[in-house]
Amino acid sequence: MKQALGEPAAAAALLAEARARHPYSNPVLYAYAAALQDTGRNTEALALLAEPLRLHPRDYRLYELQSKTYAALGKRLLQHQAQAEFYALQGSLPAAIEQLQLARSAGDGDFYQLSVVDARLKICARSTRWRCATRSASRVCTKYRHSGAN
Repeated sequence: MKQALGEPAAAAALLAEARARHPYSNPVLYAYAAALQDTGRNTEALALLAEPLRLHPRDYRLYELQSKTYAALGKRLLQHQAQAEFYALQGSLPAAIEQLQLARSAGDGDFYQLSVVDARLKICARSTRWRCATRSASRVCTKYRHSGAN
């Protein structure tokens, strides 16, 4: 509520208290991370997201928050990598691939980070090809079943 009233610092303080009382509440976590971002405390937001991301690697909202935090910190490769995971977890592999390509060309990553991006890019591309192949195969199988041939 204080965030909506234009008091991001007060909102962050309230959400810090709520996080202490309800450490396993995801809505409080999301709101607190956003409040930290709104107050420019992006390094704290990144630290806050680290453990939940390790424990819940399939929570796309955490990657969205991580992506916004990296963007605010000017870490382009990591921003696009996190955004790619956000899209991949929502099933949008073409958008994930695009983000990984942007991460690769960001120019601010080291050899290790680029290797991780390349590996993830290969996995997403392979998954996209597999999805296309299975969709085509299922259409062929559906046509075959409906043609009366058994």
